[in-house]
Amino acid sequence: MRNSTRFKALLSAVALSALPILYVVGASSAGELGSAVMERLGPVVATPEPSPEPEERVRLISSLTIQNKPTGESIITFEAADFGEKKNDQYRVIAIEQYSLIEPKAEVRQLRDDIVTKIRDLERDLLEYVEIVGPPRAPQKIFETGMGGASQY
Repeated sequence: MRNSTRFKALLSAVALSALPILYVVGASSAGELGSAVMERLGPVVATPEPSPEPEERVRLISSLTIQNKPTGESIITFEAADFGEKKNDQYRVIAIEQYSLIEPKAEVRQLRDDIVTKIRDLERDLLEYVEIVGPPRAPQKIFETGMGGASQY
């Protein structure tokens, strides 16, 4: 196996093992400021067995992705999910849908513009946060990290 293939495999393994840790850290710190905004939609329509227990339907934005380029282009996508909530704080996925703010229908253009304005305000706040916490670090070359047994030529 070539060094670059080994490095990619190692990087993938490290990234996958770090995801649960990042989720737990993000979830615990976000919880201090309040939970995600959930819209309560009422009872789930009764379904046949094996789900006879009554559930409340809740909806939330489960992910938001902003892809900006220095040239000014932006792609903003998000995912909304509906869950069935049982009395003992157990949830099951009912429906998930991906949405994009690119080329919306005419009836939601104004709402899209308002959302983008709010996202730009959020981005300014995030950049201020970066200034306080510390700027991004330049990526290290493979031979500087000591990973993968690579050597400098």
